[in-house]
Amino acid sequence: MKPRDHHQIKFQPGVALTVLSIAMAGCATSSKIAPDKEDIGAAALAHRYTTSIANGADKAADDKARLYPGTGVVVKAPKPMVIQQQGGELTLSFEGADLREVVKTILSDILKQSYIMDPRVGGTITLHTKRPIAKSALLPTLETVLRMSDAVLIHQEDGVYQVVPASLAGKGNLTPQLGEVGKPLPSGYSIQVVPLKFIGVADMTKLLEPLGIGPGAVRMDPLRNLLILSGTEPELRHMLETIDMFDVDWIAGMSVGLFTLKNVEAKTVVDDLAKLFGDKNMGPLAGALRIVPIERLNALLVVTPQAKYLDEAKTWVERLDRSGGVTGGQQLYVYQVQNGKAEELAKLLNEAFGKAAAQKNLPAPTLAPGLAAAEVKNAQPVKPVQEAQPRPATGDGVSLPKDVRIIADKNNNALLIVASAGDYDMIESALRKLDVAPRQVLIEVTIAEVTLTGELKYGLDWAITNGPNISGKMNNFGIASALPFSYSWTSAAGNIKAVLNALAKDSKLKVVSSPHITVADNQKASIQVGDQVPTISQTESTSTTTTGVIQSVQYLNTGVLLTVTPHVNAGGLVTMDINQEVSNAASTTTSTINSPTISKRTAQSTVTVQSGETLIMAGLISDQDTHATSGLPLLSRLPLLGGLFGSLDDNHNRTELVILITPRVMKTSVQASEITDEYRSRMVNLEDMLKTLNKNRATSMADPETGLPVKLDAPPSDTGPAPVKDRKAKSAAKEKNAAQVR
Repeated sequence: MKPRDHHQIKFQPGVALTVLSIAMAGCATSSKIAPDKEDIGAAALAHRYTTSIANGADKAADDKARLYPGTGVVVKAPKPMVIQQQGGELTLSFEGADLREVVKTILSDILKQSYIMDPRVGGTITLHTKRPIAKSALLPTLETVLRMSDAVLIHQEDGVYQVVPASLAGKGNLTPQLGEVGKPLPSGYSIQVVPLKFIGVADMTKLLEPLGIGPGAVRMDPLRNLLILSGTEPELRHMLETIDMFDVDWIAGMSVGLFTLKNVEAKTVVDDLAKLFGDKNMGPLAGALRIVPIERLNALLVVTPQAKYLDEAKTWVERLDRSGGVTGGQQLYVYQVQNGKAEELAKLLNEAFGKAAAQKNLPAPTLAPGLAAAEVKNAQPVKPVQEAQPRPATGDGVSLPKDVRIIADKNNNALLIVASAGDYDMIESALRKLDVAPRQVLIEVTIAEVTLTGELKYGLDWAITNGPNISGKMNNFGIASALPFSYSWTSAAGNIKAVLNALAKDSKLKVVSSPHITVADNQKASIQVGDQVPTISQTESTSTTTTGVIQSVQYLNTGVLLTVTPHVNAGGLVTMDINQEVSNAASTTTSTINSPTISKRTAQSTVTVQSGETLIMAGLISDQDTHATSGLPLLSRLPLLGGLFGSLDDNHNRTELVILITPRVMKTSVQASEITDEYRSRMVNLEDMLKTLNKNRATSMADPETGLPVKLDAPPSDTGPAPVKDRKAKSAAKEKNAAQVR
């Protein structure tokens, strides 16, 4: 393929192509801005912009302005950027194309370079060049495309290019090089070691951080006064030029200010400041004040040898950074709620600022089905009440201007805020503190039923206090001091479970349920393990049915029912509203109603316990008498003589319900991950145990005919006739076994 002035490369249908003006960085025409003919002084600007700045706006400007005052020594001027326009020969056009196809086209098909691409790099991109570009601009274009896909291009020592994720770029793939301004940088992602001459690495790092370089791109070595920079060729070039600007022997004399704008574009403010302070080449402050727009950050970089100029520049930047002229008009801001609910935040903010909450799409009040509206009348006519005059909010709340509006968008979970820049700064500051992730609580519950026999016949509380054997066991574990046992808490959860396990080994304890549930702070969590039992709730006689009786059936929940609502304070103290019920259904013996009897044991309380401690609830004792008869049919039912042919068993069972509740507060996602990993490790151990049991079971099972082990996943032997080969193997095995017996 011979290059020519306008060459277009076409690809297969469906391969998309894209525009990337950044790809032609270094290919734009260098131009010089003509000085503005109109000279507007400070008086004209004072009339054009307001001179009164609200307190909220002042505070917001302080947060957005970074000032670095100097001693008055002149700073080294940055080198002017020389941009040459180059004729192009290639036109790229991708539309929704696969990233791998784009890399192959540029590196392999056009540049004829070998490359290796990590399988984790992928995605689709759109790239389109408005005019033809030179071959030398292809690699910077590709680097920009890869950077947008979180990938980088590395040029290895053997000449092969490597495309890897950005997070793996510096892990054993690159050798650091000595970097300096003017020295050609390698294509692709690289690491440059820059020794500083006159300025410390800590101060230089602070100057580089506001420029928005990605995390990890700037590392410092204070002992050797070195900076370690990593990035693509354009990123490294910008950082090296910035370092060269400040790393001079008179850097301490320069004062630098970085002002972030909120309402006006940086370029517009630069033009207005140029009219105020004069032309940068011919004005009275030429060389003494430089204002550089940083469009990517929408900020102004002010460099001057006079520290007092920064204060003056800050004042005028605040005055010019307003969208409403003299009135400092309002704007519409949209705040995307990250963790909470928009309607709750809107209501809270409006109440805090003394305003009524703005609501929308609320349903009209309605009556329950079958109810009529009630009418209330007065004997005496009521005098009309005069309408209250609007008045400003009073009290401890912060009063906002009456034209500030906060509206909740429930569908998008966002807040629409109509306010000035200063008022919005105050509202946004409050939102940052209110819109936080809610704390979560892992609630571990163990519900056990203890059979009250022997020393336990009077209950666990009495046995722990007075029982000679049980009390000794409890004292060994340090639990007997937590009295009364019917309502106590302790941090020795493991010791309590150890004693309960000891009772379980004696067949005196049965674990009814052991649920675990995670719930957000101030939210209700419910656990139900059991059945729905049908019961007859109503019986009505009628002549319209064949039986003459209509019965209404109601289903009641039985089993283990637990409802917990945790409330967590800042110190980790958990207040829980607990409603616990254990119920079961039994045949009715006390009435003729054909419905089961529901036996319930409930506990409802509000308790407070530290995170990680175990709350014990006990003392719910159940008495149950059972009568059973057995004997010979018919003969055991004879009057007087029936006792000779049968027996009557009367049993009295006493059980006590013990509930252990342990809340564990998860304040961060790291704590939640740790708890999840803990439970996952338990499941892994269970899986390993099941594999071992299956393996032992497989080795213990053998074919009765051949004596060979049978695999668990093998089909049954009676599913069909065995192949000839298998029958021969079985016959040979039988003969071998018979020979061993003889």
